[in-house]
Amino acid sequence: MRTAPLIGLGLLSAGGLLVGLSVAQSSQRKPIIPHEDIPAPTGADTSPVISSGGSGSVPTALRSGDAIIPKPSVDAPLDKTKGEPVLGTKDFGADRQTSLKPDDNTGPDATLHYVSVFNPDVLPFKRMSALDAVADDYTMKIGRPALTELPVGGVTDPKTRDWFYGNMMIELTPNADIPLPSVAPDMRILSYDIKPKIPLKFEKDGADNFYVRTSESSASGQYRLIIYVDADAGYFAPSLPTKARYTPRMVATMTPPELRPIMSEAIKSAGRTTLDKIGIDADMNLSDSFNALVKYFRGFEAKQLPPSSGDIYRDLCDSKAGVCRHRAFAFMITANALGIPTRYVQNEAHAFVEVWFPERRWQRVDLGGAALRMEVQNAEDKKLHNPRTEDPFAKPAEYSQQYTQLEGDIRGLSAKQISDRKKPNATPSGSLGASSGSGGGSGTGGPDRITPDPSLPTVTQDPKKLTPRLDVTTADTAAFRGDVVHVEGRVIAGGKAIPDHPVDVFLAPAGRNGANPIPLGRAVSDANGRFSQEFTVPASLNLATYEIYLASPEDAYYNAALSD
Repeated sequence: MRTAPLIGLGLLSAGGLLVGLSVAQSSQRKPIIPHEDIPAPTGADTSPVISSGGSGSVPTALRSGDAIIPKPSVDAPLDKTKGEPVLGTKDFGADRQTSLKPDDNTGPDATLHYVSVFNPDVLPFKRMSALDAVADDYTMKIGRPALTELPVGGVTDPKTRDWFYGNMMIELTPNADIPLPSVAPDMRILSYDIKPKIPLKFEKDGADNFYVRTSESSASGQYRLIIYVDADAGYFAPSLPTKARYTPRMVATMTPPELRPIMSEAIKSAGRTTLDKIGIDADMNLSDSFNALVKYFRGFEAKQLPPSSGDIYRDLCDSKAGVCRHRAFAFMITANALGIPTRYVQNEAHAFVEVWFPERRWQRVDLGGAALRMEVQNAEDKKLHNPRTEDPFAKPAEYSQQYTQLEGDIRGLSAKQISDRKKPNATPSGSLGASSGSGGGSGTGGPDRITPDPSLPTVTQDPKKLTPRLDVTTADTAAFRGDVVHVEGRVIAGGKAIPDHPVDVFLAPAGRNGANPIPLGRAVSDANGRFSQEFTVPASLNLATYEIYLASPEDAYYNAALSD
């Protein structure tokens, strides 16, 4: 096993710039000397920067809570046996609704079919169609269809953002916009991979529906697209704004012009009739009024409507009858009439709403539904996304025991997937290794981690297994406390590269043979046995000289390993 190289933290100039950066060679150790950074201006974002996107820049793995998720293979063929759709065709799970009129079939759905394309999976809340306008005949539509191009890449922060892989097959036609599913309205494409490699442009409309296109004249046919994205973690864990006392009227006044609902005065008047029925007005405390609104529509039941009055909105609200699509439609009109910007969002299996609040921006709010069963396809090896906090809004009995809570007859998911999904995720996520940059990694953890501390007992080696050799090939020699340090390395055994192998990275005070190690995070080797990762340097780290150590846990094929 070769000695791992070391890195150093550089000096801080009077102007606050980092100086003295150099690359550590794999054959020698160099010290790391951390120095105090000058505080950033108030409000500045000191998060690591994701590299500009393009083929080959997707991280090799990401962490979601306590799970490590490997990058999907861009070489995987279309798998129709798992129900995988082809975006850009009239395939199930690939269609985008640009307009929708509510129906009167308010009994329980028989079987819902949901196709997973993200990992972690936001089941059953994939965004495929978002509608933000209502015509006088109650037809919902996209009010602002003009497309805006989205830059690829950006600044990301594991404290406030959640990470996802998207894995989908698309059928491209030059200069044609292909609908893309999304996890949230503010989803950002941090990087992407496609094979064969062609340039792509990503866009979205005024309701935050996403699209992809290519202007490459030769690009026609089916392609595997892998996207690495992030989204505001608060979107998945909705709550009310807390910095001031708000009323719905204040929310309406503070709403940006481009987010204000598009509906006639006649539709708003119909919504105000429902508000009067519930006992809500625009000058009530936002907490009281919004909770009453959510409680009312979560209390709908799957049952037959009474004889039609000719007004489907009135019939639904007065009878409190309907499944997810009826609840979301009626809630959208009522909340907009109250002054809270609201959109209707759906996929092939479920409908829900998004509401906008000052401070919080768009928030996902589920109103429930009713179905005899739900069948999930293409999710066998995926983790289900865990919001960081529980939904705080009213939950009447009619809402609690149904499929959006993963209760009832759910097929295509394991008991462990369902159990893990029901645990709130307070742990920041992040990328773990990339071919050219990645998001900030979080600390390692778990009982399988070994450390370089020489005071611990020696790990027993199984003579039937190979023992990996861990090498640092490149590392920054300077960094600030609270900033990031870049480390690259490789994992080999028996003269061959080991792919998909976890590697824990530590700092230890120089000259002490690994004593008192500080964990920086975990990386995962790529297909060539290499990793490339940016790790956050703890803000509490003492100002001293440090060395880098690598460790990897034992598994079914390899012994635990530690760099010398």
